[in-house]
Amino acid sequence: MDRALRPEITKPDSGVSTRGERTAEWETSSKERRLIWRLLAYWEQRRGDREYPALGDIDPAAISEIWPYCFLLDVRNYQGFPYFHYLGPSLAKYSGIFLSGQHDWTHTLLKKAVCHFREALERSAPVLVEEELTQFDNKKLLFCSVLLPLSDDQETINYLLGAANGTIRNI
Repeated sequence: MDRALRPEITKPDSGVSTRGERTAEWETSSKERRLIWRLLAYWEQRRGDREYPALGDIDPAAISEIWPYCFLLDVRNYQGFPYFHYLGPSLAKYSGIFLSGQHDWTHTLLKKAVCHFREALERSAPVLVEEELTQFDNKKLLFCSVLLPLSDDQETINYLLGAANGTIRNI
């Protein structure tokens, strides 16, 4: 991966991924933006001069403030959907929040947090997503997530480190 390569960012209004510097939109101080950018900075620090950090490089104690919002996906032998190696307790609550307007009523925020995992694997690069979603109760949720590739052999991505959170806004 080119060291100058920027993470994939999916903007909420366009649904289009772009590469580039952080824009003013991403520089705001809301909690969900800080969370994903702090995890991205930690990932960058842990990878050093390598393409990716390894699973063993990730120390939950070093990111204890954000670890409850994190998850680890095992993508070594997934069949349709990856296996959760770890699911933080603050993020686990999203498994019961359903989205409105979906054809599949089992579509939850947790599933939304990991739905870009194939894109992260294909691009071999971080994927950041910011969206405004409507929950089943019609409340708006400003939702951010990040997926970061991990590789134990520097050739094959075998895990994705992710994080997600959001802010509920009443209509």
